[in-house]
Amino acid sequence: MTVLIPLVLGMAVLPSSQTPDLIQSWVEETAFNGVIRIETGEGEGQVWSWGLADPQSGRPLTPDSRFQTGSVEKYFASIAVFALMDEGVLSLDAPISSYLPDYRVDTGAQLTLRTLLSNTSGLPNDLRNAFSRIANGEQDVVDTQSVAEAVADYASGDLAFEPGAHFDYALSNWLLVQHLLEEITGLPYPQVRQRYVFDRAGMTQSGGYVHDLSEADPAVSNIAIGYDPSDPAGQGDYWTPQFFKGSYTTAQDLIVLEQALEAGEVLSGEALREFRTIQVPEQNYAYGGRYREVELCGAVWTASAQSGSNGATNITALYVPGLEAGVAMLTNVDESQGEMFDISIQVLAAQSICTD
Repeated sequence: MTVLIPLVLGMAVLPSSQTPDLIQSWVEETAFNGVIRIETGEGEGQVWSWGLADPQSGRPLTPDSRFQTGSVEKYFASIAVFALMDEGVLSLDAPISSYLPDYRVDTGAQLTLRTLLSNTSGLPNDLRNAFSRIANGEQDVVDTQSVAEAVADYASGDLAFEPGAHFDYALSNWLLVQHLLEEITGLPYPQVRQRYVFDRAGMTQSGGYVHDLSEADPAVSNIAIGYDPSDPAGQGDYWTPQFFKGSYTTAQDLIVLEQALEAGEVLSGEALREFRTIQVPEQNYAYGGRYREVELCGAVWTASAQSGSNGATNITALYVPGLEAGVAMLTNVDESQGEMFDISIQVLAAQSICTD
């Protein structure tokens, strides 16, 4: 990144106020504009923020700034599915026609939650057509569509391949999953997510929005607005139609979720084991998110490696349950997620988790 961003440092009141040299050097080298939180399993974590939340007003980021989650929303939706599996309401391998009798009959008989949540359904990514319509000036028309109408238009196409045969990161899978969760529970999807994910995990700083984060529901302050530093007046996060629900979170809540999952506060032990089971090895993809092996402390550990983006906003969360340690990184300026994961591993390797 060649454009320099003001390094406005914000600190939370935590045990250590000293920014590790490794982090400080990387932040200065990359002009990182965002929030970093480290959890080492030794009590409360440490968190820092640099740069701007809103370039137009000059409002700085703080350690508890809220960022759009992007694809981490898939992780939340999958957790809700597994929570309902714990209740005996859903099954991974039942045809979705069991839950959606009004859905296209031939396709509904072939699709399962296993293939939808692992992005192997074969459902074509027709949701991109909605975003094309928005770009072509049909924003108001697209925004009037109900979830059911959107599913009919953008998540009911002829299958591109036999379910389970290939990996295809298609947003249409997730529109259908949100619809299924609404139909099976009788609740709007944001309420499903709140009940089965945020409340269970104790994610008190997370929630949902309509269109973009300026329309958080309910309204919240301290939001991070994606932008391009080369054009500070420009908005960098994509506008989303009301039928496809997005969410926001904080660095703290990303770590809190992983801690709660490991503690059995969200899913049963059996459900959690399946939830972490890789379905697409070449992608390290399980259900709605990735798990990967990392080398730390002279050993190989399985880590939750979640990431999401929406326009300029990018977030990553690397958490190693076996070490009770992790790093969450959130930025509202375009940044390489690969580099964010790399520095996260380096940061963990430099912490006291490897000196015991």
